[in-house]
Amino acid sequence: MYLKEFNLDLPYVLDDETIEFIMKKQNCEYNEATKLDYALNWKWKRRSFSLETRCITAMYERLFGKYNTKDCWKVLIECVENITDERIVNVSGVCSVPIQFSLNDFNEKNELEKKKTTLRMLMEGIEKLALRNNWEVDPFREIALQIEALDYVNEWTWKKSVKSPNKKYNARVICHHNVDSMDIFLSILQRDGTQVFLEKVISEQPDEFAYDRHLGELTWVSDFEVALINKTGTEKFYATLEH
Repeated sequence: MYLKEFNLDLPYVLDDETIEFIMKKQNCEYNEATKLDYALNWKWKRRSFSLETRCITAMYERLFGKYNTKDCWKVLIECVENITDERIVNVSGVCSVPIQFSLNDFNEKNELEKKKTTLRMLMEGIEKLALRNNWEVDPFREIALQIEALDYVNEWTWKKSVKSPNKKYNARVICHHNVDSMDIFLSILQRDGTQVFLEKVISEQPDEFAYDRHLGELTWVSDFEVALINKTGTEKFYATLEH
């Protein structure tokens, strides 16, 4: 089995006082009150945290590739205010490990600080897992060092560049995966590699499920105009050179 996915999660924490308040206010049973509390007070926190940390976990995955393990294909770091159970759990190959974390402190940080905190928490969880599972830890640490060397900038080129019909230019799609957004740029270069055009055409949520739909096909529509077409063919984003 190959380990190739990494994520941080914000598990739901029950608050008895809140649940009791909801039960009285809504005149409902405990289970129903719990569902309401999660939907109203926690779901958005969990989603926001997942989006803001995905920049670094996705970068880690891209640089890491895969690692042969006995029974784990995904690492899930559970970020909790108080660790009540130190156990590392493996459910169908997803290894979950708890680490201590303050959401309030995280929310007060700027973008770079959030990236650094995300990587620190990810490595803390990975090293716990590596110790328990007798994994070689150096390959994991090497990826963290690469991310630090790249100043935590998750930038990559989607697929290969595409040559214009007149053979004078190459077009490419550049993705900037940030904490708050995935920014997608169209870039055009001359044959010598000089960039002559760069423009942001899409800004989307920083999650694969949100931005992947935009990345369908890059094609030239003339000698001087290139289009990025989404996967369903319903949207086109153009870049045009002056000539």
